[in-house]
Parts: sequence; structure tokens; C-alpha cells
Amino acid sequence: MPNQTKAADAPVYGIRPQKPGMYLGLFHGRDTPNQVMNDWGFDGPALGPLQHVHTTYASNVHVQFTSPSDAHLLTGNNDTFLELQLDGDLLCFDGKLYGDWTVYWVSPEECFRPTDTFRQNTRPNDLRRQAKPIPWDEDS
Repeated sequence: MPNQTKAADAPVYGIRPQKPGMYLGLFHGRDTPNQVMNDWGFDGPALGPLQHVHTTYASNVHVQFTSPSDAHLLTGNNDTFLELQLDGDLLCFDGKLYGDWTVYWVSPEECFRPTDTFRQNTRPNDLRRQAKPIPWDEDS
């Protein structure tokens, strides 16, 4: 029986993905370009794994997925090439807008960890919870 993928399995920026590779993470999301932001917005998808990411004249971003199944998981079709448009300074994907995006590498060791059944303290998959603020001393 083939392994079926679901939209719920799609990688989200800040959560460990299932596969290693290069990703385009979208974050600081909003629904409309003029939306009043009282916070940082929402995390978007982590597009990938990717073969390449290319920007043309700061007007669009081209990505190529490593496989049709990865493309289908995030876009609903098997075309491995995807062109993302910019709306002013916001990147558009799937009807949402993102104020920030980053290209990053995920090694096999950094991929999603299966549920621990033998550890008292489980290992986290949500990387956002591992971030710690750096104290700032204005006098230094």
C-alpha cells in the first residue's frame, strides 16, 4: 500500500520537517497586505526539500522541489517548479502573505524525531520552544 501524504503532514516553519534538505521558511504571516499587526503574525509553511531558490529583480521567487510528492504536499499538484509573487514587500503563498522568509538547511540529525516511548523527558520537535532570549546589556 503506498504511503499517502496529507496537508497536515506539510512542514511548518519552526517545526522539525520529516526529510532533510534545503527549505524556504515563511513566517510573520498575515491575511491581507494592510492588516494591522499587533504581534509578529503566524508561522507559515516550510517549502521543501528544495533543489534551488532563485529571486528575480525582487519581484518573484522561483523554487524547485526535489520530488513531485513534496511539491504535491504543499501545492496540491506534482509540478516541482513553483513561482511565488511579491505584493510590495510581502511574499505570497496559498492566499497568505509573509513579511519574512529564510532559506535554511536541515540535516538528517535535525529531522522530525519519532515519539519517545522510553524517555522520561521527551525530545522536542517544536524548535520555537527551544529558543532562549539573549540578555542585552546596553552598557557593553
